[in-house]
Amino acid sequence: MPNLDTPATQPAPIRVGGRTIVPLVEAVGPALPARATYPQLDQDELQDLIEAFGDTFSDSSRTRLRVVCQGFAILGAGRVILVDTCLGGPKPNRPHPRGDFVSRWPSALIEAGIRPDHVDTVINTHLHHDHVGWNTTFEAGQLRPTFPRALYLTTTAEFVHATRGKPQDHITNSLLPLQSTKQFDTCEPDTRIDQEVRLIPAPGHTPGHVVVEIDSQGRRAVLAADLIHHPLQLRRPDVSAAMCTDPHQSAITRRRILRRYADTGTLFLPSHLPKGGYLRSAGDGWRLTERP
Repeated sequence: MPNLDTPATQPAPIRVGGRTIVPLVEAVGPALPARATYPQLDQDELQDLIEAFGDTFSDSSRTRLRVVCQGFAILGAGRVILVDTCLGGPKPNRPHPRGDFVSRWPSALIEAGIRPDHVDTVINTHLHHDHVGWNTTFEAGQLRPTFPRALYLTTTAEFVHATRGKPQDHITNSLLPLQSTKQFDTCEPDTRIDQEVRLIPAPGHTPGHVVVEIDSQGRRAVLAADLIHHPLQLRRPDVSAAMCTDPHQSAITRRRILRRYADTGTLFLPSHLPKGGYLRSAGDGWRLTERP
């Protein structure tokens, strides 16, 4: 992800019933080339769709998608749950995760009042490099779990997919070291973390991709991971990003989840959108609004 900068400020925490969602933005910028991300769209249609959503979601040339790289903390009920850990810091043979970008994500945690030893659970919605980076920290020549008391979870299907054959470097650096400390486990894609937080299966982007639902005191939010990378996929849910392992399944999943939560007052927070919102039906697709 080139063209990323550290954010000037962090988004405000969001109250959802008795829980608080803390967005933790690591980087922001016009990082994804639009044409390469959505190659199935012809140039004119792609330009029209991107233009419809304006500067919030693309650069002025409309050739790059403006994205954030972020995780979330879910606080309340005596828990500190993290959902995804972004790009990460230096690792063996890799001074910086992307070019000369230096992550300040641990500072965002501290500024939110979250120390590493506060975290009891880390959910990796899937195992792409920009969702697992701060699982581990390279200190004194060793890779250690960044969150020493946490149980790290990902789905069984995701783990099998990511470790088949020779694992990529980010799996070797950010996932496999957790096994030696017995802090890693796999789970089913419909696992309930507690009475108000659960995983919802969302395969397609990757085989074991999940989204996270928070349902508390009559309020609901969905941390939607990589279900979409740009709001054009709300208007055209049939369009999957080039990064999807199974684009057809990704489109089926996207429609199912959007249909499930639209018009229910559910807050929708994808990992890579600079701005989330409440899902509302709009013709054959959906849109985001600032209010339920």
